[in-house]
This record gives sequence, C-alpha cells and structure tokens, in this order.
Amino acid sequence: MQWIIKYLTSSIGKKQIMGASGACLALFIFGHMVGNLQLINLDQSVAQAHYNAYTQLLTGMKPMIYFIELGLVALFIIHVGLAIKLKIENRKARGPEAYEVNARKGHKTFASFTMIWSGIFVLGFVIQHLMVLKFGVHYLYENEKGMIIRDMWLTTIDMFASPFWTVFYLISMFVIGMHLFHAISSAFQTMGVAHQKWTPIIDLAGVVYSVIVALGFAFEAAFSCYIANTDEVKKMREVARSEVYQQKLEVQKQQQMQEKESKKTSAVKLEDGFQYSYVMNKEGAR
Repeated sequence: MQWIIKYLTSSIGKKQIMGASGACLALFIFGHMVGNLQLINLDQSVAQAHYNAYTQLLTGMKPMIYFIELGLVALFIIHVGLAIKLKIENRKARGPEAYEVNARKGHKTFASFTMIWSGIFVLGFVIQHLMVLKFGVHYLYENEKGMIIRDMWLTTIDMFASPFWTVFYLISMFVIGMHLFHAISSAFQTMGVAHQKWTPIIDLAGVVYSVIVALGFAFEAAFSCYIANTDEVKKMREVARSEVYQQKLEVQKQQQMQEKESKKTSAVKLEDGFQYSYVMNKEGAR
C-alpha cells in the first residue's frame, strides 16, 4: 500500500496519471468531433434529424450516461488539478528566475512553453461550451418516430449563427490543437516511451491527430455558421423555436409521458395479477 501512496505522490507518478487522464480525454475529444460530423449536410433538415438522433442516443443511455459524464468530469479534474500542482511544485523547486531561464532552454516549443496557459483556456472553453449547449436553451423536436426529444441541432446551430461565438470557437480549436500537439508527445515521454526511432513517429502522430481534431471541429463550426445564416435555415430556425410550435411539442411530450406511465402501470397490474393467480392456484393445489 505504501508503494501506491509513494507513486501517487511522486513527481513521475503525477505526470503519468496526468498523461493517462489526458489520453482518455483526447480519445473522447476525437469521438466528439466525429459525432459532430452529423451537422455537415447541405440539407439541414437531414442534419437536424441525424444530429438529434445522435444526441438522443447518447443521452438515452441511462443510467450509463451519468457514469460516463461523472468519469469525464473526474478525468478533467484530475488532469487539470495535477497540471496546476506540478506547475506550482516546479516553480517552488526551481525558483522563479531559474524557471524562466530553464523554460527557454533545449527544444522547448511555443506549445510546450504555454502548456499551462492553453490548458486554462481550454478549461474556460469547456465551461462555456457546457453552459451554452448542454445547459443552454432546451428546444423540443419531433423525430421520425413521432417521439418528442431535445432539439440539440437548433441549440447548436443557433450558437454558430453568431459570428462572435464562431470566431471564439475557431480560436479555441487552434488552442486545443496546440495543447494536444505537445500533450501527446509529452505523455509518451512521461510513460517512458522515448527512443530515437519511435519518438519522431510519435511526434508526427501527435501532429496529425491534433491537426485532424482541430481542423475537424473548426470546419464543423465554420460550416454551421455559414449554413445557419442562409435564408432557408433561418426560416427553419424561426419555425422550430417559435413559441406556438414549442408549446405544441410540449403538449405532445406530456401526452407521451402520460401514455408511458399508463403502460407501465398496466404492466405492473398485469404482473401482480399473474402473481396473484399463481399463488391462488398453488393454494388450491394444496
């Protein structure tokens, strides 16, 4: 048990845990980027259906989705917390002046030198992202099966309709790409994978990955901004978020919930009836 505590409190242990948590988050980011490709369609009625189906699939995985979200939050807190802690410990160990000198020696890149600051920026971006999208305006949408679900397409497209938020998003993707670029190679080095043959390959893979992720998200944002401001999609958005239409969907949603509860109650009564019949038959057999 002592060796675990010693490892967790050691500098290398903290770095490795930070690297591992970062790797998990990097995989999630890639999956998130791929999922958002549902927005890329010139026919936005199709994009609306596909994107809402995708988000409904994720949010519908209850209670698993709650554990996934808690896991992501935990990973993020661990990653950010350890990064800040290591930064403070490095400053204390080296001293402010020594740190400034050493930080610029060797093969330090702009990405590595600004790692902590890009990380803080990413933290702010994630908070903004959650506030605007996950906890943002809750529109309703009727899918092809007639079920009323959340219209995440409308919430997302409405955000990107604003040039301000789109530009902020594009800048954020540049920062995230830069952060990922250094993080990947740094994580492998921390894990002990440092070799003349493999390090250049890992560095190249890090560049390719970070560019794909950053450009993927950036393209999705730029495309969404463009398409959201076309006349056709503007009309779609106006109709979709109109008070009359949303109230109509809210009524349908309440009816569907009542029907669901009614079916559940009927199923329970039916099950109770079978159990009662079984007990009575058993008693009669005696």
